[in-house]
Amino acid sequence: MEALLIRYGLAAVFIGSAVEGDVVFILAGVVAHLGLLDLPTVIVAGALGTFGADNFWYWLGRSSGARIRGSRAYRRAEPLADHLAGRFGPWELVVARLVFGARIASAIFWGVRGLSTGRFMLIDLIGCLAWASAITSLGWLLSHSAMLLIGEVKRIEIWLLGALLVGVAISVIFRMTFRRIIARHHV
Repeated sequence: MEALLIRYGLAAVFIGSAVEGDVVFILAGVVAHLGLLDLPTVIVAGALGTFGADNFWYWLGRSSGARIRGSRAYRRAEPLADHLAGRFGPWELVVARLVFGARIASAIFWGVRGLSTGRFMLIDLIGCLAWASAITSLGWLLSHSAMLLIGEVKRIEIWLLGALLVGVAISVIFRMTFRRIIARHHV
C-alpha cells in the first residue's frame, strides 16, 4: 500500500481512504513525514475520499430503505443503532468512526432513517475531517513505529481470518452432521 501512495500520491490517498481509511491515513502520514506528500493536503484528500464513500452508502440507504429495513441483518442491528441514535443523534456518524466496521453501517442507517442530505453531509464532513486529521497526524508522529504496527495488525488480521474460516468450516460440518442424524431418525 505504501508503494501505491508513493507512486500515485494524492489519488491513492483519495481512493484508498474510500476503501480502507484507517490504514491509508496512517501510511499517508508516514509518507508525508518522509516529505513525499504535504500533510494538510493528504488530510484533505483522505477526508474527501472517505466523505465520497460515506455519501454513496448514505444514498444506498436512502434509495433502498424499504428493502434494507426488511433484511435480517438490519433487523438484528437496528436495536443497537436505535440506542446509539437515541443517545448521540446524527452525531453518531462521528462516534461510529471509533468502532471498526461501524462507519458504513452508520451511513446506511441514517440514509434508511431519512436524515436530510444536507445535515448528513455537514455532520459526516466534520467527522471525516476530524478522523483524517487525527489518524494521519498519528501516522506522521509515529512514522518510525507505524510501519511495524501496520505489519503486526496485518499479521493479526490473517490469523483472525484463518480462525474465522476454521470456525465456518466447523459450523458447516456440524450442521451437515446434525441434519443427517435428524434425517435418519425421521425415516
